[in-house]
Amino acid sequence: MSGLFEPAHFFIFAQVKPEVLKNIIQGCIREDARQQRALYEQFAKPMLAICLRYAADRMEAEDVLQIGFMKVFKAISTYQGGSFEGWMKRIFVRESINQYHSRKRKPLDFMEDQTPVLTNHSDGFVEALSQLNTQEILKMLAGISEGSRVVFNLFAIEGYSHAEIGEMLGISVGTSKSQYSRARHLLQAQLKNYHYAKG
Repeated sequence: MSGLFEPAHFFIFAQVKPEVLKNIIQGCIREDARQQRALYEQFAKPMLAICLRYAADRMEAEDVLQIGFMKVFKAISTYQGGSFEGWMKRIFVRESINQYHSRKRKPLDFMEDQTPVLTNHSDGFVEALSQLNTQEILKMLAGISEGSRVVFNLFAIEGYSHAEIGEMLGISVGTSKSQYSRARHLLQAQLKNYHYAKG
């Protein structure tokens, strides 16, 4: 999966040498508490950044972080190579969505609206958004409805397809597309106001 919106500064990558990571993973498979702590210390910050994009507040994000790491430790023996951080990221995204579902949702949260579905991704939106720092982006995302924010995160940042998002959230492909388009529309309006205020 590859998101449409991937400014490097929006992602916090763990800096760990491959040989060190290999030792940590092997230790975690043996349920070595020291290596489990080392894994947590290396990856807590980037995984918390993921949780914060979906949680209602920081307390919920920190709860999801703890649950996510327990699942990582339980499933780590199934890791079969490739990007370990990407493997972990999928666990935390899934757990964030599980937590989202555990909250009482109103049906209107995912109602389709009349916002035109956008198909043109070369309109300068991605480039404009990528000029902002992480906190500015999170602040803008917080200003849109939760349903639209979740779909935007999953599609534009995590790289899931609308079909995958529909299955994850229990909504139709059309609803996913309209929520994403609504998010883009609202973010574009915020970007215009931001640049006007800065100018």
